[in-house]
Amino acid sequence: MTPQDLVSALLRTNEEQGKHLLRTHVPAFSSVALDRLVYLIKKEADRCWTNDAPLSFVLAGYLLLVGDLTQNKYYHALGLMARGDALRRMDRDQEALPFFDAAGEEFFAAGDEVGWARTRIGRINACLSLNRTTEALRDASTAREIFMRHGKLLRAGQIDVNAAIVNYELGQYDAALRLFDRAIETYLLHGEKVDLLVARARGNKALTLAAMGKFREAVALHQLACATFALHGESQEIAVAREELNIADIFAAQGRYSQALQLYNRSRALFQKHDMDFAAAETAQQMCFCLMRLNRTREASELAAETAQFFRTVKGLGHNVARSLMHQATAATLEGKFGDAEAMLKEASSLLHGGGFVKLAALVHLRRAELYFADQQYKASLREAEHAADAFAEQEDLPHLAFATLLQAYLADAEGDVSTAQYLCDQALDIAQGQGLLDLKYRCDDLLGQLAEKRGDIHKAAYYYDRAVQGIDEVQSRLVMEERTSYLEDKGGIYQRAVTFALKGGNDDQALVYVEKAKSRVLGDYLRNNIDIRLRAGDKAGEAILEDLAKLREEQAWYSSIVYETENGANLSNTAVMRMRAIGPARARQEMKQRERHIERLLEQIQLRSAGDLVARPRRNWTTSIVAALWPKLPPRALMLEYYLAGPDLYIFQIARQGIDVQIVKGAVPNLERLMMLWGTNRDVTAQAAGSPEQVHMLANLQANSLGLLQRLYNLLIRPVDDLLAGCEHVIIVPYGMLHYLPFHCLFDGERFVVERLNVSYLPASALGDICRKRGQRTQVKAARLSDALVLGHADGGRLAFAEHEAEVVAQLLGTRCMLNKEATTALLWEAGPRSPLVHIAAHGLFRLDAPNFSHIRLADRQLSAIEVFNLDLSACSLLTLSACETGRAVIGGIDEVIGLGRGFFYAGAASLLPTLWKVDDASSAELMEMFYRELLSGASKAAALASAQRAFIARARNSAQAYRTHPYFWAAFQLIGDSGPLIKGEAH
Repeated sequence: MTPQDLVSALLRTNEEQGKHLLRTHVPAFSSVALDRLVYLIKKEADRCWTNDAPLSFVLAGYLLLVGDLTQNKYYHALGLMARGDALRRMDRDQEALPFFDAAGEEFFAAGDEVGWARTRIGRINACLSLNRTTEALRDASTAREIFMRHGKLLRAGQIDVNAAIVNYELGQYDAALRLFDRAIETYLLHGEKVDLLVARARGNKALTLAAMGKFREAVALHQLACATFALHGESQEIAVAREELNIADIFAAQGRYSQALQLYNRSRALFQKHDMDFAAAETAQQMCFCLMRLNRTREASELAAETAQFFRTVKGLGHNVARSLMHQATAATLEGKFGDAEAMLKEASSLLHGGGFVKLAALVHLRRAELYFADQQYKASLREAEHAADAFAEQEDLPHLAFATLLQAYLADAEGDVSTAQYLCDQALDIAQGQGLLDLKYRCDDLLGQLAEKRGDIHKAAYYYDRAVQGIDEVQSRLVMEERTSYLEDKGGIYQRAVTFALKGGNDDQALVYVEKAKSRVLGDYLRNNIDIRLRAGDKAGEAILEDLAKLREEQAWYSSIVYETENGANLSNTAVMRMRAIGPARARQEMKQRERHIERLLEQIQLRSAGDLVARPRRNWTTSIVAALWPKLPPRALMLEYYLAGPDLYIFQIARQGIDVQIVKGAVPNLERLMMLWGTNRDVTAQAAGSPEQVHMLANLQANSLGLLQRLYNLLIRPVDDLLAGCEHVIIVPYGMLHYLPFHCLFDGERFVVERLNVSYLPASALGDICRKRGQRTQVKAARLSDALVLGHADGGRLAFAEHEAEVVAQLLGTRCMLNKEATTALLWEAGPRSPLVHIAAHGLFRLDAPNFSHIRLADRQLSAIEVFNLDLSACSLLTLSACETGRAVIGGIDEVIGLGRGFFYAGAASLLPTLWKVDDASSAELMEMFYRELLSGASKAAALASAQRAFIARARNSAQAYRTHPYFWAAFQLIGDSGPLIKGEAH
């Protein structure tokens, strides 16, 4: 039997059988064959070391046995060293040390000092895990001297790298850098096949530079290392993943969260592909910081808890558990759960005690300082913050030092010490600017603005608030889609201060710019910059995501049908009843929400892949010119009213062809909140009463009550600018906050509804007006082309009796085919949408307050959710009418981001939308739509056509036996959003 045959046999047998084979065949081997056998067993033990440590342990035992059988000290010493390495890989570092020591002694006894030096490589790493750093550094120095003396340059470089890592863990960064540089020089002296070794040394050096806050140099080195690993293909893809993971950490520290999450997701997927659960868990742990900064607190908390649970199952990973606990504590602090946060930080501190993890221990102090500050325990917070700052300064950890310093500035401000707060904030800002810490710069500027305000320096305060808003813009410009919305959620105060001080300085235009920066930023930024986030086939890395997405959507729709058919229990089909009985609505809701969260995360990954290169560089900042360009482009006799709510006060910006002015209504907001609640109740009760003919008297009382409420709302919202409306024909409303839910066109002046005096249209943000206007001009059509219009009518199993009639009438007016019930499909919308100048959908719609991205319209083949609408192509569509329940409702995210079906249709390309704000009376809807389209097709503008139809409906109701139908519930749900111009080419009426 040859040495190779014997090794192959050893790998196929158990340990006892292997030992028997060795005892049988080793005595017959020549010295050359023995050397070969030992070499092969050691090589196999080293190979198994990374992925099968127990087998490596057994193979080390075989080496020991061969040494005993042959009385060869060298073979035996190799076995001892291999066993020490295996034990170390199995996290049994304390047990590993005696084997390294025994191996070293045997090598020395055999006169092999190089062999002794080789044992130090594993011993150094074991000592580092056991916090025996002095021994580790002493061994490294002696071993390197031996390797260099014997010309073992690769070993000498490896020892330097290990020693550098020890210094890095001790926070001795300058020493670590010197050793990494020396290792790289030593490798290069060797000259051949050292590119991977140099790349690893560069990657580790980059980690040290990042810890010192030298981010630009660190990223450059990581990218250089990454490029080297990538040249070696699949064999080094884990090394590529680790380098990208390190770059992601830097991007996260700098506030470049989208880029960081893109790299984290990529690295985590690679680790999971290779069954590297530990590395995947560490990556998930590091994602928590980004999620927290993006105000996705619940998600971060769940992920941190998941990683903590994983690390608790592995012995010796207390520091990893501590990291997860710190993330959980930060999330608990943000949620106001101070007791929970305190307990988590206490456990984290105990896990790190005596472990030599200086940086992690300092982070615990910083997190505790943040907790105490949030809980207004200022003295305790200052004590912890100072402790953390001292530790970070000693380690030259500039990013964390900057955060600790800013926290001390907040504390000084809270105690009324403005000068100290100013000094500390200036220090933090210097570091933030030097290190490119985007998410810290705006915080410093905001605090400096507040300090200037306290000193009475209005101009300086306005200057700093402007810089703070620009800083937020810079972070936002590097984020994708919903990350922008969530990121803004806690920043409303900064915009409010910027608006207030711009107005105090008499700069109305600049104040409006700040208001606009907070409104519909996701939609506005993406449309202005033509960022394409649609799903694309053909991308191999993305195809698996698309496949998962399709499966999840099917499952989500299935569970959704159970949940909502249960809630709307009438007219259930036998199939629906069977589904409900099989799973039950409670579990179905749980499963539905789980898939919705997964869908959102997958779509985020796709958006990151699609827009990753665009978010890597900031785009141009807004200037006053963007808003100043609005008023010259307004149509004649048009007025734009943009609303803003700040504290108790209402701001009404009036944008006319003459310029911009602002009216402030002090103390209006509490009254607005109360009146809107009463109006909503009145409308809901009217909806319930409308279905009962015997409720005529009640409906008349509700109508009278609604007029009183709508007149009081008019007095708050319109009366302050009433004089400007005298010469107007068209008013464009740009709502804010809760006002997005109010139909301004049905406000009552005491004699008439607003729509009886004026044409009314709406915009999510005034800066979108020009985009919608240009789309409207581009998509105007000749009457002959209306045959390409798409009309879908879906009666939802007979529940919407008038939907079919409405669709048939609209299709007849447009001269196009009507697609009813089974023919009214999402597949047809996908196919015909790109060439349709007008799309009309009469169907059931559902608004999801709990998950607005999954609000949907129900068509024959499936639901069309808001999150899918983004992927439609409606670039030829001048008007999209959604004659379905609640299709205009939305949730306000971020500061004033309108999240619902409408946003997706605008992204898809529509110039204007005609959705509904509440569940409409379908008979009234059919009547109103017929009148609207007749006016529109006669050449009227969209705004004029809708106003004319609503006026005609009101007049007809007043002169009928059903005068109660003048109640806005019956006619005011439809609102025109976007372009208000004509559909047909030619002059508008």
